Amino acid sequence: MSRAHMLYDDKPLESGTTHQHHWQGTFDENTASKNRASGDTDHGVILESVYLGHEKHYFDDAKKAKFRYWAAHMEFKSAARRTYDKFGKEVEPNLGKTKIQNSGFLNSSYKKVADGNPDTLSYPQLCELITTKTDLDSWSRPKQANCFVLYVSEDLIKHMEIESGQSVRIRTKAHGPFVESVTVLDTVEKRTTANYTGGASSGKSWTDNLMAVKQTKAGHDLPAEANQGADDDEWD
Repeated sequence: MSRAHMLYDDKPLESGTTHQHHWQGTFDENTASKNRASGDTDHGVILESVYLGHEKHYFDDAKKAKFRYWAAHMEFKSAARRTYDKFGKEVEPNLGKTKIQNSGFLNSSYKKVADGNPDTLSYPQLCELITTKTDLDSWSRPKQANCFVLYVSEDLIKHMEIESGQSVRIRTKAHGPFVESVTVLDTVEKRTTANYTGGASSGKSWTDNLMAVKQTKAGHDLPAEANQGADDDEWD
């Protein structure tokens, strides 16, 4: 694992804070993602992780072009290289799925084995693939072990409803920290329903309780963000 990902920032994550920088030279996502293994395919990775929060990073480059990214802090769950078949269609990876297999002559002897040929990446392997060896690695560092940082275009994520603790599936654009797509795997309603412990009067069905929880969460938006530095209007 790279040294950049072994050094953790001991400051607590203040989600939504804004930082401003200047990029030396001309910025381009492809050239910024320099850390590619020799002969390695450049399709990026698909991963499942837990969203912990984000920082905003606004910067310009030598050509005065302006860029807005969220540095999304993630807790590692599983990851795999993105692969495609001969027709160019992306193949869904096996992210560590298992099945129960009989391990002996006794009917009670079973063990968990990989379901198919898992093509998963370990946490250190993922860190190697998303490290750029540029200022991006130092602008935002993981706050704890088993975590990492990805850069998401503000236009891609600013309208999404996503909260700390939710599981997400992410595809990166290439072997680097830049995100192509984000999908929330568990919504606020699902997590709230799973933790529902009662409190309703007798006679109400479980379905009624679920609908009541969902109605209370209607219109939920991202939490308010405490920005630091210059106002966003300066970057319009």
